[in-house]
Amino acid sequence: MNNKLLNITKYSALTIAMLSSTAQAISFSEGDWTMDINGIIGGYYTQTECELDANPSAWSTFSACAGAEDGQDTASVQNGFLPGWINFIATTTTDSGLDIKAHFGFSPGTSNPAAAGGQSARFAGAVAVNDVRNLYLSVTSDMGTIKIGRDAAIFQVDATFSDITVPSVGTQANTAGGLNTTFGAVATGYTFMSFQPQISYSSPVVNGLQGNIGVFQPLAIQANFAAPIYNVTDSPQLQGSVTYSIEGGSKLWASFVTQKAEMSKALGGKSMRAKGYELGGKLVLGGFTANLSGFKGDALGDGVMFLGALDAAGEAIETSGYLANVAYKFGANKLSAQYGVTENDDIDGAKNESFTLLYARDVSPGLLWTVEYTAHTTSQTGFGDAEANTISSGMLLFF
Repeated sequence: MNNKLLNITKYSALTIAMLSSTAQAISFSEGDWTMDINGIIGGYYTQTECELDANPSAWSTFSACAGAEDGQDTASVQNGFLPGWINFIATTTTDSGLDIKAHFGFSPGTSNPAAAGGQSARFAGAVAVNDVRNLYLSVTSDMGTIKIGRDAAIFQVDATFSDITVPSVGTQANTAGGLNTTFGAVATGYTFMSFQPQISYSSPVVNGLQGNIGVFQPLAIQANFAAPIYNVTDSPQLQGSVTYSIEGGSKLWASFVTQKAEMSKALGGKSMRAKGYELGGKLVLGGFTANLSGFKGDALGDGVMFLGALDAAGEAIETSGYLANVAYKFGANKLSAQYGVTENDDIDGAKNESFTLLYARDVSPGLLWTVEYTAHTTSQTGFGDAEANTISSGMLLFF
């Protein structure tokens, strides 16, 4: 039963988005169970030139050159926007017709990590950079799929995977591996969906239409990595989306997130509700692809959910932005261009924006070579600009 449904739910959202149809996975069966093993491995040489005007703007948690030592240029060999990834996915179909999946995904890094990304803190040695992004159970029937565990969240997941720098580098290469990965266009056009603990439901796809809803582990709502902070969480975070897929690969989507949290009683017990909304679409015509998505949030954060969501007085910051890109694939080659911007609507002229040109070539089935240029600029009225210009090249294997 449901062989088609089993194939649809076999891999995580990231695997579906990233693995090409020619990539090979390892698969074997024992009794009623099938074990699939797939993964990603690769690396990039990155060279970032930092240009900081006098009194440069740094309003965003992920401002340009924020992770560079003394705001200086940085060279590194590191992961790109994707970490290393190894997925173990066990699937079976019960006698009652339920498709069951257990997914264990581990995402190690390649860098010698620095405490804050600075070059002076790097040293050679067996220092691990580990990350667990997938650890969940899902059960699928004709009524849809229930997922319990840790996996990609719902809000802005389609915008995240539409980013052309996913198989490359993007911004924050100047952190030199201190964050395990670079940041693509996160904080310059969309909020990273993150991998979060959840209990979520996805409806069956009916004439291209699908709904998704979930309760998630609540998060602290905070100003950057410091106080003030709302970290008393007695109700879950809610996320949901509606998607409409069109034959040929085109797609429309909308998503939301909302969560309430309170300050501790010692700080007054004030409550805060964070929320965000998104609309987006993808157009595919032969070898041509275009993506456009936009979001607006209140205490949403400026790149990672609910981080950088407050001002110094503990009041919610309003953010908005959009991501637009175009790509053309011809033979084994693909050329892409992208622009994204995130704005702080409460600070005059506050923009965090990036522009990327990317060339990618399929060297062989599952093996991708990329050359990329990304300009990342943080600006604000009354302050100088901060700009990071990154050139990178590397290879990525999907298997």
